[in-house]
Amino acid sequence: MPKKRGQGEGSLYYSEPRQRWVAVLDLGRGPDGVRRRVKMSGKTRAEVRRKLEEAQKAATAGLTWDDQRTTVAEFCAYWLKYGIPAAVQSPNSLSNIEWAVNRHIVPRIGHRRLRELTADDVDKLMRDMASTGYSKYSMVRVHGELARILRFAERRGKVMRNVATLVDVPAGPKKRGRSLTVAQAKALLEAAGGDRLEALYVTGLLMGLRPGELLGLSWTNVDLDDGRLRVSQSLKREHNTLVVGEPKTLRSRRTLDMPDLAIDALKRHRDQQENERTDAGDTWIDTGLVFTTTLGTPIDPSNLRREFDKLTRKAGIGHWHPHELRHSAASLLSAAGVPLEQISDVLGHEGPRTTAAVYRHLVNPSVTAGKAPMDALFTASAEDGPPSLGS
Repeated sequence: MPKKRGQGEGSLYYSEPRQRWVAVLDLGRGPDGVRRRVKMSGKTRAEVRRKLEEAQKAATAGLTWDDQRTTVAEFCAYWLKYGIPAAVQSPNSLSNIEWAVNRHIVPRIGHRRLRELTADDVDKLMRDMASTGYSKYSMVRVHGELARILRFAERRGKVMRNVATLVDVPAGPKKRGRSLTVAQAKALLEAAGGDRLEALYVTGLLMGLRPGELLGLSWTNVDLDDGRLRVSQSLKREHNTLVVGEPKTLRSRRTLDMPDLAIDALKRHRDQQENERTDAGDTWIDTGLVFTTTLGTPIDPSNLRREFDKLTRKAGIGHWHPHELRHSAASLLSAAGVPLEQISDVLGHEGPRTTAAVYRHLVNPSVTAGKAPMDALFTASAEDGPPSLGS
């Protein structure tokens, strides 16, 4: 009596009716108790033998026949439900993940079988995004999310290799950043004089806070006597609702000494807010925030953008975004000779690399750093003769 084949051994035979070679691989019983068998066929014995060996290898790695047919879209749906790390809890972070998966990964490569996904597929995904004008930052987010999904699949034996790690992210179009010049900054501060939100603009420009950090700033974190301000929270929009939550990163939590101009502006703003509280009476909502509406409620970021646009146009400097106050703070500090490491601390960056690459812009019409030392080296008196550059 022939020995009964065990799970994963497989069988190979020639089918006369079909005139094809056939292989059958027994994968055992699934969770539903139903026995699963995989059938493969081909014109030659060698062809089917290769298919059988591939299926056996996949089964050894933990892949089932269903796994082999699973598409990228199907696995992404599973990952969104079960695979997102528990540490990812911010609604904004979850929204960014869904954006990467549902707006880019699934529409472009979702039809591909997960186990057949190649580096070329990922490379095409990146090039398609680049050709449609997406920034390097957006492409990095999508690439990183795909790599995390495939890493999840790889650890569970669903794919043999994380092909996303083999692909570099294209450079993408660079958006040119900008900063207010000293003259523009002075024009802005002059135009802001007497404005209801003057203290917000002064604090943003002189201290480099993010718009969300400004709008989420509470009076408990402002010490006008000692001249210190602590950033510990930020105003965000989550599920179309304004909420005060954690700042962007751990390094975003910082305590800053305030310039005198900011202290004076905040003192005037405190008095103004007390008058508004009195005028509002019972309709005042006490949020404890420094910058609020005339009823004490948080200021919507979109309203801040509109008010700031009016102010910059009044100052005669054209359209600017509130976030560019932060860029300007970094650039103006750099122009004043403050080391990048210290500017990074002021802005709450992880390190000076981001400060240098993204936030620091030239605020002077020309670069003067090389003039003085070169003049000292090469401007010699007649009796000294030409400078020596070494032998």
